[in-house]
Amino acid sequence: MNIYLIGMPGCGKSTLGKRLARETNYKFIDLDSYIEKKEKKKISDIFKDNGEDYFRELESKALLSFKNKDNVIISTGGGIIKNKANKDLMNGLCVYLSVPVGILEERTSKSKTVRPLLKTKTIVELYNERKDLYDYFKDIEVLNVNLDDAISQILKEINR
Repeated sequence: MNIYLIGMPGCGKSTLGKRLARETNYKFIDLDSYIEKKEKKKISDIFKDNGEDYFRELESKALLSFKNKDNVIISTGGGIIKNKANKDLMNGLCVYLSVPVGILEERTSKSKTVRPLLKTKTIVELYNERKDLYDYFKDIEVLNVNLDDAISQILKEINR
């Protein structure tokens, strides 16, 4: 079984994914980093040079490359849910990491990660656009305010 982590920018997908991979002995893949390596470009440059639609195609192709793998934790980009067909490429447990918007604003304002969409929209605007899509994709929702609690909740779900 694979575990797919979805959620807003700053919700902790990569941080939680790395820890969860250690706890489960699964392989960890950060989909954005995977795309950057394949394209030999930063995500921000892909957006700038080729646009968001092109990047979303790359995300779908990257997801497809892991569809037949097993025991992988995949930290997706926050917008993976913009293409509903991606749900069919996620063969495993899809975990929506929810975080109150105020905490997301704080986390992203302190982050060194360049998030192209946050140059033109606020976290609140992105959240309002995406919240229904996260609900559509998720198998479970985990509040990720405390990392240890979130990991414990996901481990319980895996071990059911």
